[in-house]
Amino acid sequence: MAEWIQREFGKGEIDRAGEFLIPWWTTRGAVTTEEIGHAFYVVHNWRTSHAMPLLTFRMGLSKRAGRVQSDALVAQRLKRFSSVMDKLARERMMKLSQMQDLGGCRAILRDVKTVDRLYQLYRGPQGVFELGQQDLFGSEGVLKCYDYIRHPKPDGYRGIHVVGRYRARLAKNEPWNGHRIEIQLRSQLQHAWATAVETVTTFTRHRLKFGAGSEEWRRFFALMGSALALREGTSLIEGTPNAESELIMELRDYTKLLKVRQRLAGWARALRTLPRRNVTKFKWLLMVLNVTDTTIKVTGFSDRSEAANAINDIEQQKREDLDAVLVWVGSVRDLKVAYPNYYADTGAFISALNQALRTDR
Repeated sequence: MAEWIQREFGKGEIDRAGEFLIPWWTTRGAVTTEEIGHAFYVVHNWRTSHAMPLLTFRMGLSKRAGRVQSDALVAQRLKRFSSVMDKLARERMMKLSQMQDLGGCRAILRDVKTVDRLYQLYRGPQGVFELGQQDLFGSEGVLKCYDYIRHPKPDGYRGIHVVGRYRARLAKNEPWNGHRIEIQLRSQLQHAWATAVETVTTFTRHRLKFGAGSEEWRRFFALMGSALALREGTSLIEGTPNAESELIMELRDYTKLLKVRQRLAGWARALRTLPRRNVTKFKWLLMVLNVTDTTIKVTGFSDRSEAANAINDIEQQKREDLDAVLVWVGSVRDLKVAYPNYYADTGAFISALNQALRTDR
């Protein structure tokens, strides 16, 4: 059996370490002092100590998901250090010790009805959350739930989040008591939407999930969220048209304005070709997409300023058929790790968009 990482520090020191690192992280400080090194270790230790509780919750999720859909896709991940620090910097009132998604697992199911059946397995007969089943390591105590299907986020996100607290079955596992794990339940359409948001975020560097970036892209995804909600028979996104004809008309306008199909297809093609290229020695990738014929050219750079000059040269040409983006190599790797079915999910999103716009009927 693996030797699991235990937390080595009290919650007060964990919170202080997270707070201490925020200024260094937000300025991308190049100088690392002994104090920063220690704080980094505290945060890293707290993050990785969630691995064993995460396995407990993922095993429980897999068992439940198999009861409602034998081929449900279940995945797990520890939150990346960069994502942890971004969240602390963005939500300054949050304490690191209270972050609920340092460990997370996810189930992707065929439709909303199946999602609800799985969700019900985390609840008692009266609809009250109760202690989950035990396994080799411990048990899952459900803390709270966020139903973003009945109450979708304004950006268009839909799904169900269940937050649980680990409880040890054996005395030797008690050091992990209280660790929080987040479980996400999504339909295939909801997951395709989320994958598309991650894709656009990666290639445009607009932080769409957090209300930042292009207003046009944010509006497009809110409208698409409502279009998918109509298809699944769930609540529309606040601020989008209630009438289907108006919704589809506006969605069609933004799809054309942003060249959504061409961009997603081009970016997907770029990711398919990257593994054949020697990009490990590069830090930045300049991707130039021809949105007319969806061909793409990828150039690697080790120096950020050289990459910036190259993209400036292209942008100065003011060609409407070219879409140049500068991507950090690490963000492309992260996209593939977080979304292992990336190609299928992106294709599913384009297919759903086509159906919403009635172009394939």
